[in-house]
Amino acid sequence: MIAGDLVSVSASSLLILTFSWLLFCKHVEGELIGSVKPIIALPGDDVILPCRLDSEMDLLDYTVEWSKLEVKPDPADRQGRVPYVYLYRNRKTMTKVMMETFIQRVSLNPDGLKRGDVTLKIRNVTLQDEGKYSCFIPGKKFRETVQLLVEPNGVGAPTMETSQFNISTPDPGGEQNNIWISRSRLALWISLGVFTSLIFSAVCVYNFQRRRQECQKPFLV
Repeated sequence: MIAGDLVSVSASSLLILTFSWLLFCKHVEGELIGSVKPIIALPGDDVILPCRLDSEMDLLDYTVEWSKLEVKPDPADRQGRVPYVYLYRNRKTMTKVMMETFIQRVSLNPDGLKRGDVTLKIRNVTLQDEGKYSCFIPGKKFRETVQLLVEPNGVGAPTMETSQFNISTPDPGGEQNNIWISRSRLALWISLGVFTSLIFSAVCVYNFQRRRQECQKPFLV
């Protein structure tokens, strides 16, 4: 009877811990993979706003929308639509619905589109470009938000060319982010250890109960 109770308690604890561990793993994965840090730039810099799928999926036939969250609907538009920073549709750049100040300064990388990368390049950044930008792929229901900070009098981090076509600046909060990642990984390994121990304990209790029941069976002569 005691062994049966132990098995029941162990099974319940195992289910609870499994659910909690999966939620934690999903949270950590989202923070490590999906998080986008602010982009720091000086006026006149060329920068990239990162946005990419986890998989290298061909997005040439998908719609890609880049918007600035602070922008209000265009008064001249009868439908009250908000102009885009960049709009890619039917394998074309739809300049008619884009903000005039961005038309000559923004672009996507065609090769990146083939690999699930819709990173936006903005050339000759101005103070007015500062703000939060939204990247949206309607066909995949995928959205990311990135913040661009333009320092008028500050000393920006040195720009560096990427493997594609664009220029970006490193994250000034990288050290704090690395500390957070280290702690998250440590907690993940601890949770995995506890999870494994509970499984081992449940198996041991089950084997103990089974052997006990076999020993209590009467011998047939």
